[in-house]
Amino acid sequence: MELTRGDLRFVVARLPKDLVGLIKKHRLIVAGGFIRETIACGKVSDIDVFGTAENILDLAALELSQERKGRLFKTKNATTVLSPPRLPVQFVKRWLFADPVTCIESFDFTVCQAAIWFDGGKWFSVVSEGFYFDLAARRLVYTYPQRDEDAGGSMIRMKKFIQRGYSIQAESMAGVISRLVSRLKDVSLTDEKAVSKILVGLLREVDPLTVVDGVDLIDEHETLQEV
Repeated sequence: MELTRGDLRFVVARLPKDLVGLIKKHRLIVAGGFIRETIACGKVSDIDVFGTAENILDLAALELSQERKGRLFKTKNATTVLSPPRLPVQFVKRWLFADPVTCIESFDFTVCQAAIWFDGGKWFSVVSEGFYFDLAARRLVYTYPQRDEDAGGSMIRMKKFIQRGYSIQAESMAGVISRLVSRLKDVSLTDEKAVSKILVGLLREVDPLTVVDGVDLIDEHETLQEV
């Protein structure tokens, strides 16, 4: 499925022009929250950009930081360009994708499964079958993605979405919990205190609030160093 023509134009029109140039130059993909929040007229916190190789993403991030005279931060997941008050742009390197379909299939909730890219002089888009239905209902549907990820990532994002007014049904909530519980090792599941300590640790690893010199970044990437 694709975005409607109107939504595709709406999303592209709201991309920063300097980022549009890099998307075209380096054949990058914009996916996830920026598209969802733009269509839903919600609050956009950042723009996530994906690509095929780390060196391409690092080069694009460097070019954007130089264009904006901003600051470049490296995380274990992404290289982030900060230039307040402009939106942070995150060039995600932990997951590399050869095509946009594979990219959206890696997202854990259907309301995140949307991507746009530029090819052959035109903008294209792809969304999951449930994207529009679940976004309209503000409903979380877990997708059981096959990707290397911190165990508590989906749980943290589920909490964030619920705070924004989304609902989640038992089946999807069980899926999120099962990913977290699957990382429990060498502990009896009947020992509630031991399990609780491990789970707290897993959740803290992906605490979504990162503060860089007073700039609040609301996402799951832990800032490691400025470069």
